[in-house]
Amino acid sequence: MAVEPKTSTLTKVYYADTKEGERTQIAYVQSIPEFLTPPEAITWSALDIDDERQAPGRKKAESMEIEFLFTQEQYQKLKELQTANKNVYWFIQLPAETAETAGKPLTWNFQATCYVGMSEIAVDDMLKSKITLYRNTEIEETEGFPTV
Repeated sequence: MAVEPKTSTLTKVYYADTKEGERTQIAYVQSIPEFLTPPEAITWSALDIDDERQAPGRKKAESMEIEFLFTQEQYQKLKELQTANKNVYWFIQLPAETAETAGKPLTWNFQATCYVGMSEIAVDDMLKSKITLYRNTEIEETEGFPTV
């Protein structure tokens, strides 16, 4: 049975001190950049072939910028993480209705430190902040939040 593609609305971002610990949601996320990227290509050739070939190499270290509309309390909590240079778990969870099993939508998690900045302040625009995540672990994919 085919399932229609779903909207990205209600995708959520959380952070927590531990993988299975209490999570805090970052509300009003505007967008989440590409985060499952392929490794850099390694190009090679040999004398007995007339073209170049490629193989997957290493993935470059990448930071991730997430723009969100913020409340002062939320902004202050994130700044505390930044000031403490705290390495926490971050979770990106797709909407619940995208899950094949109830309550278990695809969820990605990784550890990262963060930097909280401000986006452009412009006439007729919302006040937005931008959090940069400096990922330092592999991205893990689970159905629902990770469990022990």
